[in-house]
Parts: sequence; C-alpha cells; structure tokens
Amino acid sequence: MKFLRVIWLTASAFGLIACQQASESANDKSNSGARVTPIDQRQLNKLANSLVVNYQALSNVETDCPKKNGQAVSHCFSAEIYLTSPTDMLVNNWQINYSQVYPVYAASGQQLSLKHLNGDIHQITPTANFSGFKANEPQKVTLWIASTVISESELMPNYWLSSKNLTPAVIKSTQTKIDPETGLELQPWVASFDNLPKQIKSSPDDINQYAGPAWLFDHNIDTQLSDAHLAQAVIPTPQHSQLLSSEAISLAQGINVSYQGVAAEHVSAALERLATLGVKQSAEGIVFNIALDSKLAMPESYQLTAKGNHILIEAADSAGAFYGVQTLTALLSVETLTIPSVKIVDQPNYRYRGQHLDVARNFHSKAMVFRLIEQMAAYKLNKLHMHLAEDEGWRIELPSLPELTEIGSRRCMDLSDQQCLQPQLGGAGASGRDGFYSTQDYIDILRYASRHHIQVIPSLDMPGHSRAAIKAMEARYQRLIKQENEVAANRYLLSDFNDKTQYRSIQNYNDNTINVCLESSYAFVDRVLEDLINLHQQAQHPLQMYHIGADETAGAWVDSPACQALVNDSSNSVSEFKHLGAHFIERVAHMVVNKGIAVGGWNDGLGETHVENMPKAVYSYIWGALPSGAHQMVSEQAHRGWDVVLSVPDVFYFDFPYEVDPKERGYNWASRRIDSRNVFNFIPDNLPIHAEFRLDTLGRHFEIDDRLQQDEQGVILHQPLPKNFRVAGIQGQLWSETVRSDQQAEYMIFPRMLALAERAWSSPSWQVPYNYQGAKYSHISGVFTEELQRQRDQQWQRFANTLAQKELIKLDKAGVFYRIPTVGAKIIDGKLNINSSLPGLPLEYQTSNGQWHSYQDTVKVNLPVQVRARSADNKRAGRSLTLH
Repeated sequence: MKFLRVIWLTASAFGLIACQQASESANDKSNSGARVTPIDQRQLNKLANSLVVNYQALSNVETDCPKKNGQAVSHCFSAEIYLTSPTDMLVNNWQINYSQVYPVYAASGQQLSLKHLNGDIHQITPTANFSGFKANEPQKVTLWIASTVISESELMPNYWLSSKNLTPAVIKSTQTKIDPETGLELQPWVASFDNLPKQIKSSPDDINQYAGPAWLFDHNIDTQLSDAHLAQAVIPTPQHSQLLSSEAISLAQGINVSYQGVAAEHVSAALERLATLGVKQSAEGIVFNIALDSKLAMPESYQLTAKGNHILIEAADSAGAFYGVQTLTALLSVETLTIPSVKIVDQPNYRYRGQHLDVARNFHSKAMVFRLIEQMAAYKLNKLHMHLAEDEGWRIELPSLPELTEIGSRRCMDLSDQQCLQPQLGGAGASGRDGFYSTQDYIDILRYASRHHIQVIPSLDMPGHSRAAIKAMEARYQRLIKQENEVAANRYLLSDFNDKTQYRSIQNYNDNTINVCLESSYAFVDRVLEDLINLHQQAQHPLQMYHIGADETAGAWVDSPACQALVNDSSNSVSEFKHLGAHFIERVAHMVVNKGIAVGGWNDGLGETHVENMPKAVYSYIWGALPSGAHQMVSEQAHRGWDVVLSVPDVFYFDFPYEVDPKERGYNWASRRIDSRNVFNFIPDNLPIHAEFRLDTLGRHFEIDDRLQQDEQGVILHQPLPKNFRVAGIQGQLWSETVRSDQQAEYMIFPRMLALAERAWSSPSWQVPYNYQGAKYSHISGVFTEELQRQRDQQWQRFANTLAQKELIKLDKAGVFYRIPTVGAKIIDGKLNINSSLPGLPLEYQTSNGQWHSYQDTVKVNLPVQVRARSADNKRAGRSLTLH
C-alpha cells in the first residue's frame, strides 16, 4: 500500500492519527534548570491559543543557497519562521504542521527542525537541543525553497499543533481575518513584503516592476474619463449597432412582453435580471415583442430594435432571444431606467465561450455558482466547466460511491486519510472551505444553468490529480475487507498495494495517481460516468461533454506489478511504461464517446496519445503559455483534426495576480499580471502575433517562429495551422489553490470575466488575421501596425469606461464581490494626481490626519498620502496604496 510508511502511526485513543517524529528531549533541561516534559492536552490547547507565529520572507533571489541533493542551486527563496510564546512553555514531543506550496529542501535551526511530508504539508518539530519556549523569546527556523514565493497568499493559513495520543488544534495566530473596509483577507502571521527588490523578483533576471502608485499612474495614463458613448454601449460589443434617434426611451413604467415562437421560460431568467435592476413586467409598460425569425441562420444570433414605444427582439433560436434581452439590459442606464433608440444586429464570434471554476481545491457554495451562472449569461458566456475533483477534494455526491464525499469532501487534522483527507492548502480547521454538492444541489445547478442557456461540463481529473478519489476508494476497500467481501472491495480500487514506485507529482504528492493498469480503475470510471449521466438526465440537462482532465500525470507505475504484467503482455498494444498514461486516456476517451458524450481534456495529456487510437471528435484545451509554445500546441492538435479551446494561462488564468504586487492573490508561473486590459488585448485566432506586444513572465520581450520547422530527417517539428482553421473558442480558468472563499473567487473572476466575454463574443476591427504561410514575430516585426494599436487602445478606453460607469453598478446590485482596482498617483507641479484603469469609479485620498477625502481634481497634499478607489455603489473600499 502506497502509504507514507515513515510517518504513519497507529490510531490514538481519540481516533486521531498524528505524524510523529518527536525528539528524544524529555530529559533536557533549560538554562534555568527546569525540566522540559512531553506536552499534555491542556498545554497543547494553551500553546495553540497563545503561540505567535511570524513568517518572514527574505528573498526570492538568494544566491547563497544550500545544496539540493548534493547539487548547487543558482538561486532560491529563503524565509524565517519565528515561534514565540508569551509565557514559559517547557514542553516537547509536539509537531507543528503547516502548508507551504513549494517544498522546503533545506532548513536550519538550533532548536527547531523542519521537513516536507506530502503535497504541501511540512512539519516543524523540536530538536534534541530544544529547551522549551521561554516567555517572549522567539525560536527560529530558516528555510530554503528551490522556487519562488512572490504573493503573500501563497503562504497558507491554519498551522496546527499535534502530539501523539492528543487532540490536535489550529494555532490561533495563523488564522486569517477580514478587513472590514475592503472585505479582503488579512494574514496576520505573515510579515509584509517590504524588501521589494528581493521579494517581487521570480529570478535574478526578472525585470518586472512593482505596481505601485507611480507605475500604475503611467500605466493608466492613456485611459481617460469619457461618457459620451455610454448610452449606446454594450458589453460584449455587438456586431453592428446603429443609433436611430437621440431620444432616450424610458422603461420606468415597465415592459409588456409578448412572445411569438419563443417559450416564456426560455427568456425568463434574463427578464428576472432586468427586474432586479428596476424594470419589471407590467400591462402598462412599453410594448416588448420577442419572436423567432427563420431568416436568421446563425445559432444564438438576434436583432434588437428599440424605437418610440416599442421594443422588438427577433432571434434565430431561444438562446438568441435570451441574449437579446441581455443586450437590452446592457443598454439600460440603472440611474435613469432609460435605453437609447437603437437597432442592433448581433451574433457570436465563437461557439464555445467558457468559464472554468475549480471547486475541488477549495469548495465554493451553490449560491456562488448560481451568481456566476447569472453573470456568465449576462455577458453571453455559454459553457461552465466545473472542476469537481482533485487531490484535495471530491465535491459531487454520487449515489453508487458514497465514500467519495464521506471521505473525500472534507479535510481534518489527521494525516492518515482514513476518515477524511489531509488538510492540504492550509485546510486545517477550515470546514467552511470544504463540502460537496449533494445530488439535489448538482441537479439544481444544472437546471439553473439550463435556464441561463449554459452547458455544464463536469471534470473529475484523472489519472493524476486524483488523490481524493484514491483515498476514498482505499477507505471503501478497508470497510468491505472487514466485512470479508473481497470481490466488492476490489471492484473500484484505484491503487495497486504492491506498487513500490517512488514519485512526486507537480504538486509534490507521492500518492495521487490512479493506477491505470487495474481493471478496477476503468470500472470506477464507468460507474462515475453512469452516475453523472443519471444526474444530468434527472435535471433534463443532457451530459453533452465530459472533461477527463488527463494533465500533469506523474511518473508513476514503473514498479507496479499490475503495470509490469500489462506491459509484458504481448496480446495488447501497450509495450512501454511511458505510454501507460496515453493508454488510459485513449481507453477512457472511447468509454465516454461510446456513451454518446463528447470528450475533452487538457492538451498535454491528449498530446501523448496516438491519434489513431482516439475518437475523431475531441476538444483539446490548450494551457501552454504564449512564450513557451502555445501556438505549437494549438497547431499540433489542430492537425489532428480536433477542436481547440484556448485556455492559455498568461491570458485566461484568473487565479493569477492582477498586478505585480505581493498583496495581490494568486500563482504567477505563467504571468506576473493579468488585468482586464491584458485579457481585452488578446487575439485568439492569431497566437504568434502576441510576440509583438506582450512580455514573458520575467517582463522581457520574446519571439515566436511560426514557420514550418523540420529536423534533419525531414520530420516536421512545427507547421502553421491548417488552412482556414479557427479555434472553437476560449475559456477563463479559476484554479482555487490560493482562493479560500466565495468572495475571493469572485474577486479573481470579476471584472476580468467581462473582458473574456468581450473577446469570446465580439470580433474586433483591430485584430490581425492569421498568416497561414507562417511567419516570425517579435517586438520589432511590425505586423501589428501603429494604426491597429491605436484602434485597439481607443476601443479599450470605451470598454473601460463602460465597465466602470455602467456595468459594475449592476454587479453591485447582484451582490458580486468584484475587484476594485488599485489606483495610480503622482505629484505633478506640487499637486496630487490620481487615475484609475477603470475611469469613473469614486477615488479617495487619505492625509496625515487619517481622514479619507473624495478626489475630484488635483489637490495640494503633504506626503505620504494613501490613495484608493471605491466600488461603483460607493459602499466598499478598494485596497489602498501609499505615495511617498
């Protein structure tokens, strides 16, 4: 059995299993001669409540690094953890477990030791020299990581204190708090990153600049306040819009809706949104006719005409009628309840317009999913990719396999995975971050999505990223073995207990990969699919696509007897261990398709398969970054004849920071900053062109060569896209490793999702057509002309003003916790100047007397001064920056 043999212990009298590597220091004495004794339950509780933990990041570009496995490390991250007790606590035989995303490879402390266990869990223990905690005397351990920690949110909360045979407890000082003004998370145990030259760099070559007020001021300078276009403005931008009259049409008396060929329930959700903004249905209201028009051939297309006392929507189908109502809502001025007199002709640019939501790492409530569905539909997105299972959690109840949620949906302070999962990602004592959707919850989500013309695409990532499922099925096995039912125990087992393979996944697990050589693994997949199909049928929301994941499979299986037998069996097509992952994907893909369901997966796993062994229809989701070859990945999968959905992380990973600022949440391995403008500027049908105006993760220019490339034997290494190929669409991603609440999820998604919707629905005039002959691009190639750049930036200014002055107030009324941008500020001619990337939001500055003042125009102030924006409804403050 692939347990962590060196750290598991037998169950305690309390039914808890703690990882035990206590020092043999019970007979040690402090300098004063007092004896250090094993901790008891009362002392453990007291210490958990009073111990002050302080995490101080030192540098991301440390060059004097300890060796790793005997090899020199060119640069590393270094930090110090201080533990301080306010009173004498002369106790040992304890452990402090905590989450650190990247594994510590070296640590040093006179009285404390530190090591990595599994996933992100680390453990601090007293050494043989430990003399106990003396009142207000910090104990320190220094650590080194062969990676970077640039965002404070990567430093996980909820350290927990444990000891053998005692009930563990979360250390109070490591719990997060919420700022009452901003609603943002505070991490009191993390020392502020105040040595920015060393702490914001991801390597010595990183030239990214801190997004302080001066940098932001320059970045925002070309986005000026403007409202002349607002009445007619719509997000996403329609294909064609014509102003028919200068007179506004009042909807204050409501709308009198009639239907021709359209069922009322197909547009009811859009009309409900309109009602929440003040426009209700009324017999005395303006005449509003919604009709189908057979002359409109494009699915989801519509025409909207508003003139005089009449509004008409003509649509190709019910989805088009629904989107027509959403456009009417986009035209609405919330303050005056008026719309302009216009004619709009509209249709989508891409058929796939998606948003992904990871509820597995950290769970997000059904209410939050409902809000997301509402806003996706408001901006004409039509695919919700729900990531329901991961290493850290299984979040959907399946009637046939109750252990998946009984074990896999919750984390606790227990490293055995027998009754619950290890508390990865700082999940100890954080029950609000766990949970699952009951069968009824999931059916409710499906039905709600149907009302909003959104297709739900479930994903239960396999064969990697599957620790929750693996541990749940091991617990099921143990339960049935105790009942002497060996056949049932083995039916859905995902582990080969005789597998001796040593591996580490990308997320540093050594036990998170399904054994692809067991027939029980495929029985499990089949059972999961059948349960999902049944739930979708009950909801009358057919399961049209299933996303198998298939990414980041670790180097498992090589010492599995089951896999050795499979590879050595000449009667099958598997002859190499390196093809086992592809074998799983190929087999599962056909299982899915044979049930009448389209199959999708991440491009890295799909790319390992043999195309002749795969179904003909496959959706490949591209998650490679632009500087590292996303265009090559698209081309390779396109030449397989597959549909491509762009999920490129340096544009569409909404778990990445908005700005280069350690206070901004998220990972950063593919981009240091993704703001709404970054998303808006993307050209989906021409990836190579981005080398002309984007930067890599180090802040440098990069080059893309999209020409035909062959090796010396004539084997094609890369070729341009097939003639006339277009991607199926684009998708935003929210991975939830650092996203610990519903509010944080919404903060990361909004308002970037509106820029995603703009690119998914609308085709901009400034995009550069793809060169099917292939070409080489860099910041000096000049294909994206100055005139096209001018058009892009001009349209961005319209979009930013529309977002700030028209759409954010609608998000406020819907209860969406969007990000309020940090603002730029400079002293010019002795006066304070403030600007924002979203012009029109309320701006404020704080002087030395502590008062916040509304900013209307340049003003003389004394430095330092704090600056910030507020929400569109003025009820919530954004994060402030200090201008020195």
